[in-house]
Amino acid sequence: MTTAITNKLEIIKFREEFKDAFKAINYEWIEKYFEVTELDKQAFNNPTEAILDKEGFIYLALYENTIIGSVALERITQKQYALTRMGVQPGFQGMKVGQSLMDVAIDKCKEMELESVVLYTNHVLINALNLYIKNGFKFVTLDDVPYKRAKIK
Repeated sequence: MTTAITNKLEIIKFREEFKDAFKAINYEWIEKYFEVTELDKQAFNNPTEAILDKEGFIYLALYENTIIGSVALERITQKQYALTRMGVQPGFQGMKVGQSLMDVAIDKCKEMELESVVLYTNHVLINALNLYIKNGFKFVTLDDVPYKRAKIK
């Protein structure tokens, strides 16, 4: 059984100095299960331009001076955002890091009074699916898919 590390975990807003960690965390899971796309490369090579400058948000999980997780909210419309770029370093999975990131993202969505938050995922990401369901996400018809790897909305 794994232990939660949330008492020593800090969720911070993205800073440019953490760009490489943000990229590495997400490339790890994407390359393990799928293929890094051009859309991924744009987001990770320049997250400020690709996400933040477009009214998006990036949050990072900081543990003992190391970035161990991330989540982003990317603007679709003024009242709809997509939850994206969520990943946790393998050695820290199962320790409630993902839940802590999800809590901050959901709180931000509530603060903005969004009409909906969407995310795209895949059947092979079972732990992620469980987290999404636990946090109230519901399956809807898959349409206009931004990623080939997305099989669930």
